Amino acid sequence: MDKALRDGIDDILNQRQKIKTLQEGIKESVAALAERFDLKSTDLNKVIGLVEKERGKGGVLAAERGILDTAEDAVL
Repeated sequence: MDKALRDGIDDILNQRQKIKTLQEGIKESVAALAERFDLKSTDLNKVIGLVEKERGKGGVLAAERGILDTAEDAVL
């Protein structure tokens, strides 16, 4: 195998390891914040996801609220 290709592969593997480490840190941070505010980690992750989408493209919270309103009307 060419040295440049091997070095490139090693670089990508190192980047993937860094991402994995960051993801583990994020998971721990979410768990700690959820515990601090007596929330479930899954619920906090949903909130974080919605906030992230809202910041990215806007209108997400209004759309989700509309979906929930429709579901509530269907149940009642």
